[in-house]
Amino acid sequence: LQPWLRSAAASGASDMRLPGVKRARPEDVGMDSGHLLSHTIANEKYIKKSFMPGVAECVVSDNRLVYTAFQGFQDEEVGIPMTEPVIAPLLLPDEAITSFGLMLLKEEGKIRLNDPVWKYIPSFRHMLVLKDKSAVQPGPRGGGVEPARRPITLRHLIAHTSGLGYGPGRTDREERLDPNGGVEAMYLQLTQDLDEGRVADLQTFCDRLAELPLRFHPGSKYQYSMGMDVLGRVIEVVSGMRLDAFLRRRVFEPLGMRDTTFAVRPGLARRRLTAFYQVQTLSRNRMSKKPEKFKYMRRDGQMPEASAWVCGRSIPVLSGGGIMGSFAGGLVSSLRDQVLFCSAIANMGFSHHTGRQVLKPQTVKLMCKDWLKLKSVTPKRKLQGWNDQPGCKTMGWSALGFCDGDTLFMGGVGSWSIERSTKTICISMSNAWCEDNDVHGWVEEVDELEGAVKTARSLFLQGVAAEAPQKVRGCIRASHAETAPAKRQRKA
Repeated sequence: LQPWLRSAAASGASDMRLPGVKRARPEDVGMDSGHLLSHTIANEKYIKKSFMPGVAECVVSDNRLVYTAFQGFQDEEVGIPMTEPVIAPLLLPDEAITSFGLMLLKEEGKIRLNDPVWKYIPSFRHMLVLKDKSAVQPGPRGGGVEPARRPITLRHLIAHTSGLGYGPGRTDREERLDPNGGVEAMYLQLTQDLDEGRVADLQTFCDRLAELPLRFHPGSKYQYSMGMDVLGRVIEVVSGMRLDAFLRRRVFEPLGMRDTTFAVRPGLARRRLTAFYQVQTLSRNRMSKKPEKFKYMRRDGQMPEASAWVCGRSIPVLSGGGIMGSFAGGLVSSLRDQVLFCSAIANMGFSHHTGRQVLKPQTVKLMCKDWLKLKSVTPKRKLQGWNDQPGCKTMGWSALGFCDGDTLFMGGVGSWSIERSTKTICISMSNAWCEDNDVHGWVEEVDELEGAVKTARSLFLQGVAAEAPQKVRGCIRASHAETAPAKRQRKA
């Protein structure tokens, strides 16, 4: 392995220390360490193929840290290797943290999930809905609008069934901001104003958002939106605190999360903040037509101090959903902090790190349900989720992210998953974004951290890796082959 590769798949875990989370070997929790090492080697190959500059990963099972890997570069241009203290933008996994904070207010009786949003943000009281969602603008020429059949509730915001939308996106502020369709065009001016710092705070943002018609009637459809950002404002109104102060005092400190914040100081950015890169496809496989060669480009300035997540350069509107404007905003966090947050979910609201019961077990249980089946969310029997496609038809949406059986998943630039029955947590933090994520030759049993963990558990149960079925042996060989594809990023 290269000298900048730091992995502890075979010996247990590296020097990352978490009070309340013991270190152990993979075999101590029923996993084959050799197969986890195959995943580490696959990551090293993907870095060489320029699919990603670096990645930080870990696995916790039954409150024991059994695998960590820090590979590639935190900042390639500056020459800083990926290490345990690294801080990276989350982009979307923020949503689970915002939801966690809202549920604290629910436990205190300060909100009810069926409350209409206008109770806290009056500008949402009389919402209109587009009759034609392909319309470029509301009004007679744009297809017209009609009154919403029901008010938006807090449940609708959490479940992404509110009818709110997103504006156009990009990965470089120097790129032209082109809306894709009529709905994005309606959000164009708001998005531009956010990027330029012309929206002062969450209150102003929500009032501007409420002026735009909804894409569909609340509760009639699931579609990703700015709903979690609106919930951030609800938290501010109910708590009387700015969102960043509330999350720090009520979520981060009780869980021991010391690295998670909306913006970092320039000095800290130089030492610990990852650069942000965009991956582009150079060529596709002739047979599968899927991408197999890549390059990445830096998208957040040439130096860490120029990042959009540095104090003085970050968007002033605090995002509870992970993205604010065309492509910035939201929280930055560390691998350590993400372990602490996910561990609190796996342990039904209890933090082994601080010894505190932060959320009640029944509240966490509610959060883990598929909300697209709840009558309080939709009048339909069940809404079709974002990933309802062959192989993903059982996947729904919870208050913490995607859910499938007892497994929760949330992803953006990085991702985390929690298998609740075994308290197995997989966290992968990268510093690159890839739109074309269905790469040629993807082998889930090796290339994906969750898939590697499942296979490692299966191999351990069989005794030794050499006795594994032919299919699994082929997967392991594929991870070492020079022609294997680059790692696919799952995007939430």
